[in-house]
Amino acid sequence: MKKRTVLSLIISLILVIATVTGCSGSGDNSESTKETPSDSSNDSNSSSSNAEITLTLYGNAEDIEKPYMQTIFDLYEEETGSTLDIVGIDQDNFENVALTKFQTGDIPDLFMHFGGYGLDAFNPQENFVDFSDAEWVSDIEDMVLSQTKRDGIIYGLPYWEASISGCVYNKKIFDESGIDVPTTQDEFYEVCQTLLDNDVQPVYMAVKDQWPILYQYALDPVFADTELLNQLNSNQTTYAEIPELTDMCEFYKKMAENGYLGEMYATDTWDYASEVIGTGEAAMMFVWDTWLYTDYDSESYEYTADDFGMMPAFMGTTENGTFEGPNCSLMLANKNGDNVEAAIEFINFMADPGNYNIGFEGIKTAPVFKGQNTIETTPQYEEIEQLFEEIGNNSIAYQEIIGFTQVEGAKSIQELLIGNITVEECLKLMDEDRIKTASSQQVEGF
Repeated sequence: MKKRTVLSLIISLILVIATVTGCSGSGDNSESTKETPSDSSNDSNSSSSNAEITLTLYGNAEDIEKPYMQTIFDLYEEETGSTLDIVGIDQDNFENVALTKFQTGDIPDLFMHFGGYGLDAFNPQENFVDFSDAEWVSDIEDMVLSQTKRDGIIYGLPYWEASISGCVYNKKIFDESGIDVPTTQDEFYEVCQTLLDNDVQPVYMAVKDQWPILYQYALDPVFADTELLNQLNSNQTTYAEIPELTDMCEFYKKMAENGYLGEMYATDTWDYASEVIGTGEAAMMFVWDTWLYTDYDSESYEYTADDFGMMPAFMGTTENGTFEGPNCSLMLANKNGDNVEAAIEFINFMADPGNYNIGFEGIKTAPVFKGQNTIETTPQYEEIEQLFEEIGNNSIAYQEIIGFTQVEGAKSIQELLIGNITVEECLKLMDEDRIKTASSQQVEGF
């Protein structure tokens, strides 16, 4: 098996650029672009004919370590003789680092990113292969297909888990404390207080890392209202003018001030999530169900994955809480690079049922592809399937809000949590960042 290079880029943006710029070598800085072969994206069973090609791939450092990603990477190298040179960019710096590299022409052969409006910053029409006519498109589940598109064009393969997000809770701790699963926001606060009274930290939130604040869960039910979403996306309203978003900020503030996030929440990081949850130090965490099976190490801690259930995320914006549906990362191909044909063939390799069923064998997830037959549904989802149908929402904020960024918005909430700003100032900062992003993308109305 060939050795792959996986770099975690955590240093400052300037140092990151200086350190990593030489890793790609696949970007094409000329003004001319290569046309994608008309039949390349349509052959879902093609294998690489470019022996010993090295393809560069940029992605979120956490995402590329997913077990099903590692399996398909290994399988590709073994089957084709080619090599993947993988650069993992730290979550907190991902957007800034990746955008800077794209703007300087340092574009990899392959790029992992979520779809929706966030993809616009990378100019998909100019930079990524159009896979709309690929044979594998018909194999994508309907609930996932919309996430692959921008302006009706399919730019990437959703090789990912179809997770359900909410609040994971420790069933054994709840039983020992005589706690019932909450069904309302007030009941959730009561559960937090009972746990705290029993010397158990109610919720673990990696506030220092920002992105695990996961405020998009709170936004999804609000912007399920299409009219309100359209008003926000045309700059006719702002976060600050929407009462539910004030409620969301009040929720975060209350969780911190009441001790429901623990004493050291400001320095808590994602690296310790498994340990804190696994040892029972904390009883709940906002996360996706498949995390328990792809990231959490059941064998290392007192509590196994099956000791946890899933309940709605109560984050202040809806009385009965919410679940978030699948949000799938895409594998995209640089259509202007030196290795465009090999990049297309790699994605077609991933899309082959014989290969993705190896990659996802034993993974607990709902299907992304219609031909998946080696996966298992998580018991957490099976328990809440009916409730999900009642109160669940699609991944709306991440996919549909123009200017939404998971990290930048969370930075403002982080400042609120540590007491540096007020609720009003928090919403003002979130609006300013969202509008700045939309303006930089020259969105009409901004």
